[in-house]
Amino acid sequence: MIQLYSRLGSLGFPRKYLREIVLPSWWDDEVAHNPAGYTEGLLLLSRNLGLDLSSMQNESVPIGLRNLGACKFKKSATTSDEDLMLARIVATRTVELLSAAVPVPKKLPLTSAADIRQLILRAGAPWVNLASLVDYCWSVGLPVIHVSAFPPKAKKMDGLAYARSGRSAIALCKNTHHSAWLLFILAHELGHIVRGHVNGDGVLIDEQVDRNSTDAEEKAANAFALELLTGNPESRVFSVGPVSARALAKAAYQAGVHEQIDPGHIVLNYAYQMGNDYFAVANAALKLLDPHADAVGLVRSRMLAHLDKTRLSEDTYEFILRATRAGAQA
Repeated sequence: MIQLYSRLGSLGFPRKYLREIVLPSWWDDEVAHNPAGYTEGLLLLSRNLGLDLSSMQNESVPIGLRNLGACKFKKSATTSDEDLMLARIVATRTVELLSAAVPVPKKLPLTSAADIRQLILRAGAPWVNLASLVDYCWSVGLPVIHVSAFPPKAKKMDGLAYARSGRSAIALCKNTHHSAWLLFILAHELGHIVRGHVNGDGVLIDEQVDRNSTDAEEKAANAFALELLTGNPESRVFSVGPVSARALAKAAYQAGVHEQIDPGHIVLNYAYQMGNDYFAVANAALKLLDPHADAVGLVRSRMLAHLDKTRLSEDTYEFILRATRAGAQA
C-alpha cells in the first residue's frame, strides 16, 4: 500500500484523505499484505474515485481515470481544467454512485421555471426557499447533495449539474451557513439541466456562479434561476444609497412576504446589483434574518430523508456519508 499511496498522492489524494474519506472504516492496510486483500483495496479506491483499475495494477504507468463523461467547465480565465480535476472527480463520483440508487425518472414533469415556482407556492411555501426547492428536486427523481469533503489541494467550486443514463443530479459544493447562497446556486444548476445544457453523459461544473456572466448558457441558467425564485427572469434589487444591515433585513423580509420571494435572495440580489462593497452588509443582514442558519445541514438532512440506502452497498453508502460529511446526521 505504501507504493499505491505514493502514486495516488502524486495525483492529489494524500493517504490521510484516502483513509478518512475514500476507504471504508473497516479497512486496515494489513489486509493488503494478502494479494486478495490488496486487490480488494484497489477495487474500493477505483470505484469510489473513478480510477482506471488496470492502470492502478500496473505500477509502470501513471494512474488514469475511467471515462467520467464529457465535462463543461464554467470557470474564470485564470483557472485551468486541470485545476478543477480533483473536485470534479470527487463530486462526480459521489453523485454518480448515489444516483444509481434513485429510480430513473421518465422526465422532469415541469420544464418551466414559472411552473415549478407555482407548484412550490401552491404546496404552501411562502416563497421558493432552499428546503422547498431541494424537496421538489428529490420528488422528481433529481437528487441534490452537498459534497463537502475534498482533498486539501482541490480547487473549490460552487456546484455541478450531472446527467448519465437518463438520470440527473446536482451537487452543491459552496461551504456557507446561509441558505440564500445555496438557493441561487441550486436554481442555477437546475436551470442547466432543464435547459439541456448537460446532454448525454457528463457534467457541467460551475467554479463560481457569476450572475454577470456573458456566457450564453450561464445567462440562460441565471435567467431561469431568477424567474424560479422571483417570477421575473430579469429581477434586480437596487437602493438609492447604502443601507444598514438591519434596515436591509427588514425591507427584504417585508418585500419577500409581499412578493413571495425568499428574503435572503432579495438581500443577495441587492448586494450583486450594488457592488462588492455591499456584501459585508448583505451577509450581516442574512445573519439577522436567520441567526441559526445551517444551509449545508439542511441539504444533508434532505439527502438522508430521501435516499434509500438499501439500494446501496454498505461501503458505498459510507463513502457517500463521508464525502457529504452527513455521517453525524445519519
